[in-house]
Amino acid sequence: MTEALAVPTADGPVPTAVVVAAVVLVLMAVVTALAARARRPVLAAGMTGDVALAAAVRDALPGVRTHRLAVALVEDGRVTFAGFGADERTVFEVGSVSKAMTGLLLADAVDRGEVTLDDRLGDHLDLGGGDVAGVRLGDAAAHAGRLPRLPVDPGLLVRGTWASVAGRNPYDGVDVAALLTAAARTPLATTATPQYSNLGAALVGQALAARAGTTYAQLLADRLTGPLGMTATTAPAAAHADDLMQPGTSRRGRPQEPWTMDGFAPAGGVRSTTADLAVLLTALLDGAAPSTWALDPRAELDATERVGLFWLTRSTEVGTTTWHNGMTGGFASFVGLDRAARRGVVVLSDVASSVDAVGTRLLAGERV
Repeated sequence: MTEALAVPTADGPVPTAVVVAAVVLVLMAVVTALAARARRPVLAAGMTGDVALAAAVRDALPGVRTHRLAVALVEDGRVTFAGFGADERTVFEVGSVSKAMTGLLLADAVDRGEVTLDDRLGDHLDLGGGDVAGVRLGDAAAHAGRLPRLPVDPGLLVRGTWASVAGRNPYDGVDVAALLTAAARTPLATTATPQYSNLGAALVGQALAARAGTTYAQLLADRLTGPLGMTATTAPAAAHADDLMQPGTSRRGRPQEPWTMDGFAPAGGVRSTTADLAVLLTALLDGAAPSTWALDPRAELDATERVGLFWLTRSTEVGTTTWHNGMTGGFASFVGLDRAARRGVVVLSDVASSVDAVGTRLLAGERV
């Protein structure tokens, strides 16, 4: 299962379905034409960091589309970095790895006595009388709240489809108010089967921020990244003229606009570096991070995954992995922990193509 922060797509009954479908078909035809002219990404030539780790990464890359790539390996408290065209200070969008941070913030808020997992979203957010208001925080964090992947909103669907055509940010202009308006009119699924939900993660994070009387970006800084010294990790709500982050590309090589977020920031709006995420994984392994029980599985997500507070857990004959991944229009990410082996891995790429294979191979201890 790839837990990407997808471009908005239809996920339920849409009142203007015929019009939307026509727009989608036209735009997808344009997507196909543009994709044919794109140049496939190739691995950047400049290698940085540890030579042995870089060799192991390169050995795991066949079949992975990437350009600039940065990796961190945490073993028994020691951190090793390697990269291609990037180093441990290079900033990437981490996509749905943001959810893992939101899970830690939720556990922290529970420990502070600010919320409980049985609180409902409507206890902290103005969601009107819609069904979404009754979803419990704990259920949303386990993708068990019957929430769709994204709100049922024709405007968001059209915006997202156009974004995929033009390489734009599909979440531009979706502030907290717009998120709540769309969520309030979104129906819940009729069955209780767990469903991965960006909407649920966004609402949980915004509920925590509202309860604390602040923004999600400030909550993240005050309670997680600031205390741990993750100074390069941010959740910008809008693009800025002085933004120095290099743009990413689609898996076909088309340049992509940065995905800055506001309302959806808790689900996928965080930017970070391998250095900062290595700090986080080290703190999770040694217990210095707040409320690490967020990682402990609480429910089944599907046939292979269990879920804690957004953190995923997979058990195989090799061992048990606690992890999350992410993807935006131009970036891909993976963070994973083998808590028994005290090993952690971060993989960040500036191409929207999964890097899970690299992360899982390194996490299993496969080195050359």
